Amino acid sequence: MCTEKHWKMCNTSAAYHAATKFALELEEAAKQLGHRPKTIRIRTKEQIIKGGFGKSDAQVIWEEGPADWTTNIKPSLANDIDYTINKNTVSFYTR
Repeated sequence: MCTEKHWKMCNTSAAYHAATKFALELEEAAKQLGHRPKTIRIRTKEQIIKGGFGKSDAQVIWEEGPADWTTNIKPSLANDIDYTINKNTVSFYTR
């Protein structure tokens, strides 16, 4: 079982920072395309585990985005970050 300290450490991980950077870039793109950027969310590792959403370190979700938004993206990430795309979610992992 994770403690509060563990959850806070997860929110300082490289994957969480990459997800945050990506979400900000996605919000800017959403504004330019006339979409509501407020509907873009970041899930922390705690939310991911407690919600049963998988085992990634962070996720960016845009449920109200265009249907094909995940097919047209390429997150700019550091070398120590992996990501996967599934429907309206981009999951980030620290190697």
